[in-house]
Amino acid sequence: MLLTLVFLGSACDPAPLSVWKPPANDPQTASVPSTPSQDDQPPQFAARDETARVTARRRLRLDVTLNVLHVEVPRAQRNNVGPLWNYLREDVLDQRTVLRLHRNGLRVGVGHAQDWEAVKAALDAADGVRSAVMDPVRLPPNYPFALELDEHPREQTLFFVGDDGVLSGETWPRSRNFLRVSYDLNLTSPQRLRLVLVPEVRQRQEGWRWVRHESGLVQMPEYGGRAFGAAAFAVDLEAGEFLLVAPSEQADLYGLIGGAFLCRRQDDQLFDSYIFLRSDVNRVAQRD
Repeated sequence: MLLTLVFLGSACDPAPLSVWKPPANDPQTASVPSTPSQDDQPPQFAARDETARVTARRRLRLDVTLNVLHVEVPRAQRNNVGPLWNYLREDVLDQRTVLRLHRNGLRVGVGHAQDWEAVKAALDAADGVRSAVMDPVRLPPNYPFALELDEHPREQTLFFVGDDGVLSGETWPRSRNFLRVSYDLNLTSPQRLRLVLVPEVRQRQEGWRWVRHESGLVQMPEYGGRAFGAAAFAVDLEAGEFLLVAPSEQADLYGLIGGAFLCRRQDDQLFDSYIFLRSDVNRVAQRD
């Protein structure tokens, strides 16, 4: 089952950027007690084996909440907000992935809460910038969340550039664009959470289908569509970090994924969408 949130259009009230300020440290993560040192522990004799068995039966469950801030920047102000990239790391992705995303009209960076005020100042320096804060959404494991980027269905021709450098395109009548978000565990760095983002186009079709959910089977509308792996990526975030997805210079090309998903015209003016995502993680100890 996919959770859907419409975040473009009149349904979203403008909000000051300050209300979205990421925490410098994740208080939920910080509240997890660390293992005391050997010097702090009282002597353990016969009961030690039993304690080890009890500890072995415990496991951690991740409770992940997704926070989204959507900022719209007038295309004419793109250069004025450019300095915000000085506070973001684009090397979180390998060079091949960065180039692939750039060819498809996407630019990605990771920032830290300590630099948020500088990022906010760069956005505030531009005229006509609008923002909307989404309600936090809990992300269960293996339960992708869909950010809907269109207020109404439309006919569109979408182009993407594959790994082989070939440009391909298709026309999608009565379709909507989505950004699918899910997370995975980074087994080599447990303190990090891996966010996976995949652009998708969907068409409502006749009929319904059954989807397995943690509460049972749920009936969902039948959809057709396509996931654009050429514009997909995964990035690791630590506590206090946030992700920015924005259009690259290539997004100006007609129908390219980055422009079709992250640019729109309203009131005879072009706007670029800057989507900030932050994942708050609470590690909950459980017993098997």
